[in-house]
Amino acid sequence: MRRLNGCVLLFLLCFVSLPSTAAAKSIFEHQNTFVPENQTVSDVVVVGGDATIAGTVSSSVIVINGSAHIGSSAHIQGFVLIIGGQLKQDAGAEIKDDVISISFDKATINSLIIGGGLIIGIAALQLAASLLMILLPILITLLGTRHTAAFVNRYRGVSRGQLLYTGFFSGLLLIAASALLVLTLIGIPLILVFGAIILVAMALGLTVISQLLGEQFKATIGKSDWIKTAVGAFVLASAVNIPFVGFLILLAIVMFSLGMATTWIFGKIRKNKQG
Repeated sequence: MRRLNGCVLLFLLCFVSLPSTAAAKSIFEHQNTFVPENQTVSDVVVVGGDATIAGTVSSSVIVINGSAHIGSSAHIQGFVLIIGGQLKQDAGAEIKDDVISISFDKATINSLIIGGGLIIGIAALQLAASLLMILLPILITLLGTRHTAAFVNRYRGVSRGQLLYTGFFSGLLLIAASALLVLTLIGIPLILVFGAIILVAMALGLTVISQLLGEQFKATIGKSDWIKTAVGAFVLASAVNIPFVGFLILLAIVMFSLGMATTWIFGKIRKNKQG
């Protein structure tokens, strides 16, 4: 703890030792500090102690792991920052800049724990989703080598734009149908079926996109299909994690997958009618 406080004190010393307008000295202490009414200083930095200010501070007051008492005769030209303590300001005290007080009470600690837990949870889900985006196409390619290759070849010459707008309208129909079915208890199982169809379509569409994308890299020429799929899946997973742009890429993958599934289903229906 002493080493940590020493590092913080050294950092703050470097921070506040930048050129200032006053020739008055700065105070850097690791104990309780008092600035009397008739004294003028440039900065006050206290780590691990309390600060009592009754005089004039031409710049800032920073107290870490301690409390601050700003007397009625105090004049502070800069900001006041209190971390891990309490701030008491008497009537008549003059502070020209911001006052920031961060106390580690139970409410603050609970908020930090909840916020930290949410951040860690979101990061864990994001990591799990990224790994799934990489591993799932690879497993599908390895388990269904011939069938997967035939499925990918089937969509090589298909217009990407056609698949995207087909998937877009298919998604709208699924959303509308789900909204109607959710109003009835009987329709809830059908919503689960729709969800399963979307997941299967996503898995197959991701496999097709990954392999086609992986083939664009020279390093994958002559390599096995699963290696091409792995390279493409890694690129997609990385792109999806880009803020805002990643959401658009994920949306495009969903529409492509739905469009691919829709054309496959109608192709099967057409083939059965002709047979």
